[in-house]
Amino acid sequence: MKIMVLGAGTMGAGIVQNAAQSGFQVVLRDIKQEFVDNGIKGITKNLTKLVEKGKMEAADKDAILARIVGTVDMAAAADCDLVIEAAIEVMEIKKAIFKELDSLCKPECILASNTSALSITEIGAASGRPDRMIGMHFFNPVPAMKLVEIIRGAATSQATYDAIKDLALKMGKAPVE
Repeated sequence: MKIMVLGAGTMGAGIVQNAAQSGFQVVLRDIKQEFVDNGIKGITKNLTKLVEKGKMEAADKDAILARIVGTVDMAAAADCDLVIEAAIEVMEIKKAIFKELDSLCKPECILASNTSALSITEIGAASGRPDRMIGMHFFNPVPAMKLVEIIRGAATSQATYDAIKDLALKMGKAPVE
């Protein structure tokens, strides 16, 4: 599974780190290259600390970082199986993001939002694929916190829910609904 995470801030970078540590290929996308670079620097710093503490081998750190690609190009979503949005908590921004993703992503791609408060049903309606829209709310710091809240929209399919629950488990998370 190839995953794109939108947003290179604390939450987005944490999701990227967790996914890459779990063996997934991950694309980190943000609107400015500076943000992407800072996100990857933060991930590198976190992994370096694990190596220094003897909790990870340097070769594992290198392998994890090799699974991460940074970009400002939204079109990189085209070959992803899942896109997790971790942008600012503003409904209109999220709707615009998911509308754009619908035109870029392959039909089977699942769209997820890290929102903790906004309606997945409303975001899903804007996405053009409400059956493949779901909430995947991670807790900070993502690599350390085991809990992830999975939030269904009114039209979220059981297959979408099952796929995200399975992914959460593969990422070492304890999914709750």
